[in-house]
Amino acid sequence: MKINIENYDTMTPEEKIAALEASYADGEKMKSALDKATSEAAAFKKQLRERMSEDEAKAAKDAEERAAIMAELEVLRHEKLVGTYVTSYMALGYDEKLAKATAEAMAKGDMATVFANQKTHADAREKALRAELLKQTPPPPAGSNPSGMKKEDFAKLSLAEKQKFATENPEQYAAFYKN
Repeated sequence: MKINIENYDTMTPEEKIAALEASYADGEKMKSALDKATSEAAAFKKQLRERMSEDEAKAAKDAEERAAIMAELEVLRHEKLVGTYVTSYMALGYDEKLAKATAEAMAKGDMATVFANQKTHADAREKALRAELLKQTPPPPAGSNPSGMKKEDFAKLSLAEKQKFATENPEQYAAFYKN
């Protein structure tokens, strides 16, 4: 071991002992300072790790909240889109239940359901229109003359018109020539 004290070779034995003790005391001070710095560094690293985990926990919580907000936003967008479609379908004459089902299918991209519901709506509209037309059709006049043609009117028709009448109304045609 090499001793690193100035003028050590020229010192008396008492001076050498005093210098070694002073050097040893300085070494102890340095060692304790080094130990203190090492423990402070370890404590700082521990705090940093705890802080990082706190920051990571905060980041995870923020990400979770953001995901929940985005999910709610998607639900609201979907509801708005469906509401717009429902309004449009009801304006076209769809009943409310069919309009909602069709709007949901359209928002999801289920075109098979959309077309099936359109056919259902068209069939219902046609049925309602036929019923309305039947209500508006006046009843036929009383008697056995469904065409409303009289014998005098028949006599005024051309030969082609008479043949057409005979084809369309054979019973009435026969009745005109029977009398």
